[in-house]
Amino acid sequence: MTYLELVNGVLTRLREPEAPSIIQSSDHVVNMAKALVNDAKRYVELAWSWNATRNVWLIQTEKGVPSYILDGTSGGARISKVAIEGWHIHQWDLKTLIDGQVGTGKPYRFAFDGTDDEGNISLRLGPIPDASYSVQVLGHRTLPDLKKDEDQLRLPDQPVLYYALALAARERGEVGGQTSQELFAMSQQYISDAIALDANLSPTEKTAVAV
Repeated sequence: MTYLELVNGVLTRLREPEAPSIIQSSDHVVNMAKALVNDAKRYVELAWSWNATRNVWLIQTEKGVPSYILDGTSGGARISKVAIEGWHIHQWDLKTLIDGQVGTGKPYRFAFDGTDDEGNISLRLGPIPDASYSVQVLGHRTLPDLKKDEDQLRLPDQPVLYYALALAARERGEVGGQTSQELFAMSQQYISDAIALDANLSPTEKTAVAV
């Protein structure tokens, strides 16, 4: 669903007129629905490591350069694996990594050492690379807020729509005879169902195996 469709979905259920566009709207109800849709998007997004938020960062190290920026992480990210030349390396705390940084070589550990001016996460390798190495970073990054009419929601739409509606109902007291408590329960069920479907796309990652 697009941002406009999500907002109109909330407005329809609030028994409000649909908006032809939500860009620069002066209608306070439309603007409330716009804000609540993005609030709901952030809530649903953090409820699970969705396949839609997966990302692979490919970095080529430079000799003598210890830190590298992970683009598009200003909204937050969850990093699950860092590998160099196909080999998994382990995370250390930054102080230990820096204190033990002697000389250069092929990195075998990493830490996060802050952000750049845009808020993107910085990855520091240890020891400092002595040559060019291929680094693969796997994880999930937070998607940007919806802004334009045609912006597509990459997350499951029903959980976001109904969580936004539940937030709106909390403001009004009820929507179409349904209380906010009922709508929150519905949105949680939609989230649970969506997680179950999403987990089927990567079943081996969610299975515990005795070794």
